[in-house]
Amino acid sequence: MITVTSKTKATVAALAMAASFGASATPITLTSITGNYIVWDVNSTLDPTLKTLYPTPNAGLGAAAIALGGNPATPGGNVELSKFGGPVTVLSGTADGHTVTFSSLVLTDWTANSNALAISYIQDAATAAFGSMLTPAQLAVALGKFFNLSIGSYKPWQLVSDPNISYVDITGDTLSFGLAGLLDASPFLSAISGIPLAPGKQASEVVKVSFDGADPTYHYGFHATASGVHAADGVSYSGNYPDPFVPEPAGLALFGLGLLGLLLTRRRR
Repeated sequence: MITVTSKTKATVAALAMAASFGASATPITLTSITGNYIVWDVNSTLDPTLKTLYPTPNAGLGAAAIALGGNPATPGGNVELSKFGGPVTVLSGTADGHTVTFSSLVLTDWTANSNALAISYIQDAATAAFGSMLTPAQLAVALGKFFNLSIGSYKPWQLVSDPNISYVDITGDTLSFGLAGLLDASPFLSAISGIPLAPGKQASEVVKVSFDGADPTYHYGFHATASGVHAADGVSYSGNYPDPFVPEPAGLALFGLGLLGLLLTRRRR
């Protein structure tokens, strides 16, 4: 089974990290990348300010590891998995005895189970942007645009299927990672919804994650912080979308810590 997880559902991860009593994060050690990928990182020769990210296709594990060496405050470079919903790329690594894989998406990820992922992504985006979900009629229109509208040479689903991982680390049993994306995604969201939006709305790409061999989950979010870097266009990768993720066994430890009540009062609907 594959579940859908929005980054706004990060309460469990935050509580588990607080319960770790200051345990230090361990950066991921990359073990493999299968498929095509792009390492986006700074280049002191091309830009001495170290604010602009430049692409290097299939740059190797060493370069990818450097790009993933940031943190939520200063994410730095990123590794882009596949391109525009093309063949799946899988990035794998280990840390503190745990294994993790990150995968890009293809069309069947979005259409499986009667478009379950597409509906979840669109409705969560609408809730973040408008404060409420779309009506059935609005959702039908948005789904049609998501799969068929041309934005440049690509469809919206393709534009959010090649995730850019900005950092990865593990604290205890908690996996933390970020997705690099647009700090202002209003033009993209307006195109899908057909509703004009004020600048500043946010939406990340989607990544499929498996932690310690568990069933994979989809992750995305709608709350970004400024990354401090960007691509040559000045806007790509200007935002960082943090995504703490806690495997189920780690979450069970919350009961023993007396945090269940807090979790239930803060969990997303």
